[in-house]
Amino acid sequence: MVETTLKTLIERFRSKPEWQSPDPTARAEAVLRLPASERETLAAIAREDADARVRRAAVKKLSEVALLAEVASADADPGVRDEAETRLAHAAVHEPEEATALRAVSGLRDTRHLLAVAKGAGLPSVREAAVRGLGEPRALAAIVREAEDASTRLLALSRIEDQQTLLAIALRSEHKTVAVAAVDRLTEPASLRAVAEKARAGAAARRALARLSPTPAVAVAPPAPIPVPAFDDEAEREAYEAARAAHEREAAARAQALDARRRLAESLEAAQGEAIPATLETARAEMATLPPGSGPELEALSARIRSALQDAEARHAAWLAGLQRRGELTALVEQAEALADGDPATARPALAALEASWRQATAGADVPDLRARFEAVATRLDVRQSATRAEQVHKDQQHLQQLVRLAERTLALVAKGAEAPLREADHLLHELREALEHPGHFPSRRDRDATVARLETARKQLYPLVQQLREDAEWRRWANVSVQEEVCAQAEALLTEPDPEKAAAALRELDARWKQAKEAPKEKAEALWTRFKTAREQVKTRTDVFFARQNEQLAENLQKKEALCERAEALAESTDWLRTAEALRQLQAEWKAIGPVPRAASQRVWERFRRPCDRFFTRWQEHRNQRSHQWADNLARKEALCERAEVLAESSDWETAASELKRLQAEWRTVGAVKKSRSEAVWRRFRAACDRFFDRYKNRDEHARLATRAAREAICAELESLVPSDGSAGAPVPDDLPGRLTAAHTAWRQAGSLPHEEMSALEERFARARDRVLQAYPAAFEGTELDPEASRRKAEKLVGRVEAVLAELLPGAGPTAQTAEELVARLRDALATNTIGGRAAVEDRWNAAANEVEAAQAAWKRLGPLPGEEGRALAERFEQAARRFAAQRPRPSERPRPDPVRARPSGPRPGPRPGPRPGRH
Repeated sequence: MVETTLKTLIERFRSKPEWQSPDPTARAEAVLRLPASERETLAAIAREDADARVRRAAVKKLSEVALLAEVASADADPGVRDEAETRLAHAAVHEPEEATALRAVSGLRDTRHLLAVAKGAGLPSVREAAVRGLGEPRALAAIVREAEDASTRLLALSRIEDQQTLLAIALRSEHKTVAVAAVDRLTEPASLRAVAEKARAGAAARRALARLSPTPAVAVAPPAPIPVPAFDDEAEREAYEAARAAHEREAAARAQALDARRRLAESLEAAQGEAIPATLETARAEMATLPPGSGPELEALSARIRSALQDAEARHAAWLAGLQRRGELTALVEQAEALADGDPATARPALAALEASWRQATAGADVPDLRARFEAVATRLDVRQSATRAEQVHKDQQHLQQLVRLAERTLALVAKGAEAPLREADHLLHELREALEHPGHFPSRRDRDATVARLETARKQLYPLVQQLREDAEWRRWANVSVQEEVCAQAEALLTEPDPEKAAAALRELDARWKQAKEAPKEKAEALWTRFKTAREQVKTRTDVFFARQNEQLAENLQKKEALCERAEALAESTDWLRTAEALRQLQAEWKAIGPVPRAASQRVWERFRRPCDRFFTRWQEHRNQRSHQWADNLARKEALCERAEVLAESSDWETAASELKRLQAEWRTVGAVKKSRSEAVWRRFRAACDRFFDRYKNRDEHARLATRAAREAICAELESLVPSDGSAGAPVPDDLPGRLTAAHTAWRQAGSLPHEEMSALEERFARARDRVLQAYPAAFEGTELDPEASRRKAEKLVGRVEAVLAELLPGAGPTAQTAEELVARLRDALATNTIGGRAAVEDRWNAAANEVEAAQAAWKRLGPLPGEEGRALAERFEQAARRFAAQRPRPSERPRPDPVRARPSGPRPGPRPGPRPGRH
């Protein structure tokens, strides 16, 4: 209570900061005046302020790379993002710490900032990261043109793929290395030719020319083949062949001479040490045997051989001199190597004196191994000196940064004002005094002066703050006395609290309050602490007993729940779905009845119990889903069988359909079960289709008769529909009448048979309907097979043919004959008369007549319809003539026996059979 009152009093003397003003302009100006040490305040403003100007002002004061990267990627205002990226670019260019600079580069997205970092960053890795962040050819070309570092230029060039940009660099770049590298990446001959002609850098032009026309570095190019001319005769051809052979021999000899001299020069130039005398002797011997030749190349090689001989002799003399002075030189080398491990500051002057002695001792001597050892000493000393200098520079830089950070920490603490911790302020003040008394070594005098001045300024600002903080601390200690007394009284009141949990919670709050107000004047602090500690221990003892009992109960509950977990885990893989599900539900009910467990184990034991339950019910659901899929598949198969059976149920192809239905019934038995709610319905559907067919199959003859009757009645009905309703002959002719009537005739002939009574009635109906159609539209059938007039003429001819046959066989048996008895008498007279000519002749005449009558009957069947009374009269005449012929033809017993002399081979003779009545097709 006292502490709250104290804070209220302090706040009264403090005005509200300007950066919390409702005016955005005032807030922005106040933020710009905030010190950089107010990092948390600036970060909150940069993230949360509603006005972009205020956020941008806060970003200008920020220096932490991670926070700037966050603002650069997340802020909604482009100006704020650009300001953050500008700060990041500045950090990437000037930050000496590599990791921080690389983090700053990773937050950059704008090409402008990446270009600035790539060109101006001091660390090579930072420049490389900036170059790798760029992808535009123009930006990379700008780095190639303007970057000061050669490695950065080459890295940017390696990322350019655009051929036009590479060509521009190769043409205009004044950096020889960059221009040549750009030429090496060109792929088009036209670009190479342009570079060879117009490049600013001569090396680039030469490189382009070399890529356009490469020349072999070794081996002499063979002479160009001599073109073969056209020959007029054999003599000219032989002369040409001889000249070409001579030219080839000369070229081979020249190449051999050049190769021999080149090998000799190379062997002399490579000879070293004690091998030189033998090489010289061999070379002089080979020079005497060299093949002759002339020309500038041979002369150049000969001069090279002479120079190599002189150089080898000089090297041999130097080698001999080195052998004589090797001991002295070895001693000098050992002295130098001894200096290499000493102090570089004293070793360098001593080594300079040894170098003078070394130069004097090695004059005219060749000792490459000792020379390499002596030079290695100088190199080692240089490396050590460089490392020492770099280490000292690094230490100085670290010391400078440490002092700079000390000043910054001090200023940041001063910016906190009264909220700064006293202990930290005392510690910083002590560090500042120590640093000012012993500044140490700096990279430069300027750094020393600037840093010392900065530290002195920070100390002057910190000292009064420390004095104020000490006074505030003393005041707080005095104010904490009343807080501690109040806490002691509340702790003593907890001794009578009946609820141990409430007492424990209240005791924790009192502990926190005591911790906040633990500082008090020394004369009262010990007594107050003893009073609070006594009451606290008594309350703590009582609550500890309660919580110990509670922990025992929680432990017991934990054992019970772990036992339930074991039982659930044993059931997780069960396949007795219903019983296991019921058992797990019972375990879940028992779990809820058990009390709580220790908080540390609560989540763990609950997850252990839930895992087997979830495992089982997931498996059960998968099993049910799988079974549902199987039921659906089986239902689909059975419904397909039903559809096929329903199609076959109305089939009249009895045996095929019966066989197929039996096969479907067998297949039905192989299909698995379906869902119970659908099983009976689909079975009834399938059975109904099968029963429908087999009921029809039992009465298939009656069904066939009914189908045939229905088909014939349909044909009759179709013909009757063609007859005009008023019976007049002037009605419009239906479409394709001849074709429809022909199709009706064809269908009538192909229809099945019926009992005689039904067939006769239907044939009369068909003939009547057909004749009415022919009579109604006679003109529609002219010129067709159904033309009534043409059929009538053909019928008259056929009737005449049969009656003519009768008249020939039976004179006077024409159409004027009255009765059959008269015809029989006349026939017998004719037979008696014909016996004179022989039985064979009589039989031949009757057989020929029978063939004629049968042919006429066959032709009569092919006739078209004969409607009307005239047609019926012709049909009656034809039937009568055919019946008379069949009745008058002698039977085998009445025929004259064949003459034994003129007997013919016996065999069946086709006799005339009465055909169907004309008009009943």
